Amino acid sequence: MEKAVTMAIIGLIIGAIIGVAIGSFAFPQKVVETVTTTAMGAGGTVTTTVTTTVGGGAAGGLSGEIPIGLAIAVSGGYAVDGPRRLKGAQLAIEEFNQMLEEVGAPFRFKGIHEDTGSKPEGAVNVINRFASLGIKVVIGPLSTSETKAVMPIANEKKIVIISPSSTGAGAALPDDFVFRMPPPDTAQGRAMAHLVYEMGYTKVAIIARDDDYGRGLAELFEDEFTGLGGTVEKILYQPNLPDYSSEVTQLSTIVQRFGADEKTAVLIIAFDTDGGNILEHASRDPVLASVKWFGPDSMKRKTFLPPDSPEAIAQFMIKVGFTGFFPAIARNPITEHFEQAYKEKYGEDPTPYAYYAYDATWLAMLTITAVGKYDGEAVKAKLPEIAAHFIGATGHKLLDENGDAAFADYGIWTVVKTDGEYGFKEIGIWHSSTGTVEWYEEK
Repeated sequence: MEKAVTMAIIGLIIGAIIGVAIGSFAFPQKVVETVTTTAMGAGGTVTTTVTTTVGGGAAGGLSGEIPIGLAIAVSGGYAVDGPRRLKGAQLAIEEFNQMLEEVGAPFRFKGIHEDTGSKPEGAVNVINRFASLGIKVVIGPLSTSETKAVMPIANEKKIVIISPSSTGAGAALPDDFVFRMPPPDTAQGRAMAHLVYEMGYTKVAIIARDDDYGRGLAELFEDEFTGLGGTVEKILYQPNLPDYSSEVTQLSTIVQRFGADEKTAVLIIAFDTDGGNILEHASRDPVLASVKWFGPDSMKRKTFLPPDSPEAIAQFMIKVGFTGFFPAIARNPITEHFEQAYKEKYGEDPTPYAYYAYDATWLAMLTITAVGKYDGEAVKAKLPEIAAHFIGATGHKLLDENGDAAFADYGIWTVVKTDGEYGFKEIGIWHSSTGTVEWYEEK
């Protein structure tokens, strides 16, 4: 019953946008443009047909299959989490098409996925192929380096990019064709620095990926933290090495030099494979096991917990009181609907960024439907207005001047073991508007 009510609410959203156009579907309309393109993609030959017609109103000029590019990595650094984000996007398309069928709309959306490989050059190749197919709206890519690489192409060819990931400096500019569903890393860097310092830690050893995400977030944290009066030393490592025992030894040396006392902490900025390797080595180091550890959004992945990782890693995270950050998701009926629908369809709980992929895809389709034509410039112009009135699984999607989510509160989490199962537990929230922390319980 609850699911039916939620779906009815979603249906009203679509009905409000395209209902005005239903009358126009009943009358002959003059076809002004039909574009059919065929190109080779990663999955073989892809043929896309988009028909734009005159008449009606909102959505009155759309018919046939409308492509949504899914430039989402499912290999490389996002081999574990990428497929979950892809599922979130595909679920959104399935739901939206169900609603379009119910209201009698003469068009459907079609997701076209290509793997970027988690690499900038891979993302560039995918966006160029999408452009050759006539695709004007794309969900993804995921990393800062990928997003930066495709921005010039998107701006030149007027392709709207909606990333379900947060991005660092250089990938967030005003008046471009790139939008992001989560808040920017600049907000996360500030939040982490203030919380760590306010918790009494004045010396932080950072171990971070030497890429746009890791290096950028580490530098943001360092600038803010040292400005507060703290001290930082950092190790930047190559993301795709087979082992990080040498880097962990260096990290231990820094912590020892800091005194390994109650004012010393470690900040790790990593992805699944590299992060797991680092934590496993650290779990065997008594110096690193004696101090507090912190991490950003990329560390809230079930890959670090059993059965995906050795139990020793989860035990270590509990021992060091691992405290992490993640863009706060304001719960609402859509959040609950998404979680239930995702689990029913895929047999697992959604990972945190799957929520953002779901919202990014819904927002894309709502905007295309509202403008009534498949045109990158029109979608770019209207998307911020639609976002300002859109509440999705991750809450209100009002955007700032750079196209990032304007709200930047951060949930604070830790790792716990309950009834023999390891998991993440929300223990507080950092409010960006006041710069204060609200703890849910005694920390």
